[in-house]
Amino acid sequence: MRRKTLAIFAAAAVLAAILVASVVTAAAKGPSTLRPIGVAQLLGNVATRAHGTTAVSGDVAWSNDLLGSASSLLSLGNATPTGLSSLLAGGSGRIWVQDGKLRLEQQGQNGDFVAVVNGRTAWTWDSMTSTATRYALPAGKGIGSGAQAATPSPAADLPTAIAGMISHLAPTAKLSVAGQTTVAGRQAYLLRLTPTSPVTSVGSVTVAIDGGRWLPLRVQVFARGDGKPVLSAGFTSVSFNRQSAALFTFTPPAGARIVHKTLSAGALGTGPMALPRHSATRHAAKALTLGQAKAQAPYLMTPSSTPAGEPFRGAFVTPAAIKAASGLSAAQRAAVARFAGHRAALLVYGKGFGTVLVIETKTTAAQDAQLQRQLGSLSMLSGGRAGGTTRLQTALGSVETFRRGDVRVVVVGLVPMSDVAQIAGNLH
Repeated sequence: MRRKTLAIFAAAAVLAAILVASVVTAAAKGPSTLRPIGVAQLLGNVATRAHGTTAVSGDVAWSNDLLGSASSLLSLGNATPTGLSSLLAGGSGRIWVQDGKLRLEQQGQNGDFVAVVNGRTAWTWDSMTSTATRYALPAGKGIGSGAQAATPSPAADLPTAIAGMISHLAPTAKLSVAGQTTVAGRQAYLLRLTPTSPVTSVGSVTVAIDGGRWLPLRVQVFARGDGKPVLSAGFTSVSFNRQSAALFTFTPPAGARIVHKTLSAGALGTGPMALPRHSATRHAAKALTLGQAKAQAPYLMTPSSTPAGEPFRGAFVTPAAIKAASGLSAAQRAAVARFAGHRAALLVYGKGFGTVLVIETKTTAAQDAQLQRQLGSLSMLSGGRAGGTTRLQTALGSVETFRRGDVRVVVVGLVPMSDVAQIAGNLH
């Protein structure tokens, strides 16, 4: 459990992590003269016409204002964020996507970072640590959404991933075309998703869709009542010209330290490169009653009361908890999956963007001692650890974790801290 709960903080804090690796931000400029369009036609054009583009590249930028200046959290405790953690803190770079292959480069004050995905192999390069990491990907888990590695998918599979996200969120949000704008010199429609939950901290998610290519050019996530995006990622310049295949081949620099890792299908289903799945392909586990869950996990604690608008929706006990997470948001799925391999129980309250998860798992004193050392820096950001409780509130959601006896508890949701604290405080 050395890093598992700490990873939950990052997963819960970054609702749109899956978007940062896929598309990246640009300031709107100039008027747009596209013809008016409705939501159904816009989504239809994305689904049927985006695949006509087989290559996209350009300069990109992304920003993350979840914690303001407290960027140390996003580096997961590192004094100077490097590698993948440096991407979460915001920055700029360049991206190339073609035939199911991807290359992303970032140059910054903490060194250069490169990510290359080609078929069933992925490489990352961190110049700060002179480390090249080779990832072996499971079959059918490349950039393409469900395509086998032997059948390269078009660059439009990245927009398809965004379309999958929209499809996943649509039942719990109001969709509208919120006008037109210009992104990276391209005229685009603004598709807005406004959560229907009255308790969520998320105000809206806005996707700028190219009016000619029907590709997503920018994604922005807004907190409720705030006109400035908390998370933003998109192109600042864009091209649809094809590139040499050699661009997607990575050779470690001389003298580099090389690390080999294998990613499981489950890890890809929840990490930053995860692609949302269409609802028709999900097979959610059947929810348990509280009594049934306690029979399988006797240590399970349940809240005596919950905030209005967040009723009990069901319980799951691993491995069913991991399977059930397929119907949740990306950040929530990641939080649950961190407990893979542990006997964990999951309680679900509320629905849609207003969902709150209570995750409970057995732990040991040694495991928790390691965890508490890692949570030390987080406690300063979150207002302390009174009574062994660590809390983190961001513009988009809240997390509380504590240990009671030999049980580690994590309560997380895209809701205000008061809602999370009420549920956590009433567990018995």
